[in-house]
Amino acid sequence: METTIVIDGVSHVFETSDRKTELKIKAETTPSEDKKPKQLPLPNVWLVTRNNGVPLFALKPAASDIQFRILTAEKLYEAKRQWFEPLADNYRKMIWVNPESQTAGSESYSAYKHFTWAQIIKFAVVDRMSISFAPKMPGDWKNSAEGGAKFLIVMIEGKPYWSDAVGQIPFATDAYRLYFEETKQLEASILKTVETGMKYGDGLPVFPKEDFSNEYDNYMVLRGALWASENFELRVEKVRVFAGRMGYREKIVTSTVYRGASDQKLRSSITQDSVQKYGVWQK
Repeated sequence: METTIVIDGVSHVFETSDRKTELKIKAETTPSEDKKPKQLPLPNVWLVTRNNGVPLFALKPAASDIQFRILTAEKLYEAKRQWFEPLADNYRKMIWVNPESQTAGSESYSAYKHFTWAQIIKFAVVDRMSISFAPKMPGDWKNSAEGGAKFLIVMIEGKPYWSDAVGQIPFATDAYRLYFEETKQLEASILKTVETGMKYGDGLPVFPKEDFSNEYDNYMVLRGALWASENFELRVEKVRVFAGRMGYREKIVTSTVYRGASDQKLRSSITQDSVQKYGVWQK
């Protein structure tokens, strides 16, 4: 199987065979007396593949990187590279996605679990207990059958993401709602959500490992909190509750209600203004 990718305006052909992908380079004849080895014209690209060699997407390497690599998605994940939050550490620009990733039944399509943003939102707006976001619990989107289903990478409306990155969104949504009901202050609730995400960086409810890094996890928590701040409104109601011998008394009940305003904050990377305002991991 051959895959043609245009890199820096030049078409390059990659051949996949026997679970391995290689760059095809045209041979050139040289004079017999020419003993100096000719340098091969390698493109500046990291081509990311499945374990069976099928190309998935390509990233532009940083100046400090090895400039040409063909590596599996697992190896890229181990290297902590990401392509969806430009201001976070280890960002590399995505320059190509295999168009067959949108064709059901293809090898590249089946590398991902596919979603719409509406499906991510449907999972995120379910009101859950905080403990349910621990690993392997119902709120753990990455492992849930309704969520990432243990896929390493997912595709949301044509764009790949690390599955664990998307899993920060339901957690952040739930945390924001909790703090908004407690404080009734939008800005404070966003900040407390980010701080909670940092405190429980590994997702464990007991003896958690804090995460004060500039990596994508904290950015995706902020992305979820910003989205929640635009899509939930506060509802304060007086209800009558039975108080035994005292009869009935009034109780103030505060809740958050989903109003479905926009999904733009989920689709968009975090801006510099938002980092300066809410990026407590940098302070």
